[in-house]
Amino acid sequence: MTSGELARQVVEQLKGTPFVLALLVINVIVLAGFAYTLHQVSNAMERRETILQSCIERSRS
Repeated sequence: MTSGELARQVVEQLKGTPFVLALLVINVIVLAGFAYTLHQVSNAMERRETILQSCIERSRS
């Protein structure tokens, strides 16, 4: 069985259970939201670190 056949079988099974399909879609959306949030937090921390480093350098001169 190839991965394409497996994917088709999974999709066919999910068509019979729309509630499970809806839960799966919602979970994927929530996980994508978490990933986006973590990315934004990481960027904010990098910016904060850059600003703090520049303040430290200015205070030394």
